[in-house]
Amino acid sequence: MVKDVYKKIWGQGKAMLAVYSIKSAIAYKDAVTKHFMEFVKNPKYEKYADAPIHIVYSNNQDEQSASGLNNGSTEKKVLENFKLKKNGLMIVVAKLQTGFDEKRLHTLFLDKEIRGISAIQTISRVNRTTKHKNDCKIVDFSYDNVNVQNIKDAFEHFSDVVVSDFDPFADKKILELLLTELRKSDTYSKFFDDFMNIYRDAIKREDPVSFLDFESSLKKYIDANPKHTADTKAKAAQYFTILNRIEYVIELDAKFSEGSFLFFWRKFNTLYNIMHRPDEIKDPIEVYFDNQIGIIEVETEDQNPKDKKPTKVAEGKIPYGGGLFDVLAVIAARNEQEARTGLLIKEFEEKISTFFEYAKSTQEGERLIVKIKSHVSENEIYDDFAKIYRRYRALNRKKVGDYFFKETEDLVEKLCDDFEEWVKE
Repeated sequence: MVKDVYKKIWGQGKAMLAVYSIKSAIAYKDAVTKHFMEFVKNPKYEKYADAPIHIVYSNNQDEQSASGLNNGSTEKKVLENFKLKKNGLMIVVAKLQTGFDEKRLHTLFLDKEIRGISAIQTISRVNRTTKHKNDCKIVDFSYDNVNVQNIKDAFEHFSDVVVSDFDPFADKKILELLLTELRKSDTYSKFFDDFMNIYRDAIKREDPVSFLDFESSLKKYIDANPKHTADTKAKAAQYFTILNRIEYVIELDAKFSEGSFLFFWRKFNTLYNIMHRPDEIKDPIEVYFDNQIGIIEVETEDQNPKDKKPTKVAEGKIPYGGGLFDVLAVIAARNEQEARTGLLIKEFEEKISTFFEYAKSTQEGERLIVKIKSHVSENEIYDDFAKIYRRYRALNRKKVGDYFFKETEDLVEKLCDDFEEWVKE
């Protein structure tokens, strides 16, 4: 929570933990508070020491009152304090899961099953927008992760929205590759300049007659080069599909939506479809130019009734934190469905250890270790560590392998946290 939530929204991130019972909430409050108080003794995290850990539930005569667990504060006072504080955790039982509006709430931890409209209302606690807030997270602790399917089903039922494994930042990387491929294509190199001679003239651009000679040449080229143009068509379609999907979700450079580039591929696409396309296919490029709001129309189907799964004897799983380093928890989560997880974790442990030995042996690393032991600011330590990481990547990419750097490039701060612990040990 401290490492992954409080740093968000320029250091103003907050979290909520929704649990299934008062007994569970009280147990969490006790355990989290004890661990938190020990954790913030570390000088690196002591700035979070005054972040509150509140608990909210309807009073029950069989349980201790929530007020008593919040140092005598009323629920109203608790909510006011939570909003005013820079960071904090709110533990809730069947309260504040609808209507509670705290824009800096970044992460929702779920230790209960949620369904239907309650699922949509509950996870919507973290989707409020505010300055510097670029994302939000749901962390599911439910048994067998039943909430993943429940949330998907809820959106499909109530919103006619088909939910998929959506990763806009991975999509952006593919978009970058497609942009390069399209610009390198023979179609682009042979015809784009001729197209631009027309496009630059606003009057000609709006007159279909202006493009007749251009289109005639392009048609002949498509007809004479079926294999190449089919590949180019597929790349263009994928480009527009991804652009549709992420253009209004994350910030994109202007180059991805440059008007002449998009219009050129629309012309190519139209001609190609006239020559080859079956009528029933919905084309992502046409959809983009129809609405340009980043949404592709989908046809929804009635949900099929799910067969009830037979009850099985529960089997324990190794917790994500079972590796030597915290960063391995993320790697394990990403790969838990693969049989190779164990081997990957072992391989990553060895590669991380090798990287840490490298970092320690360099002059930059020696200076960084001095700073770590001198309690220099967190940002300065992260910056220095990131420089060492980038240098190591540049020198050892071929030897270590792209996969290692691909999986750790967005986890450099976690690696730095592990390096600090490794140095101290």
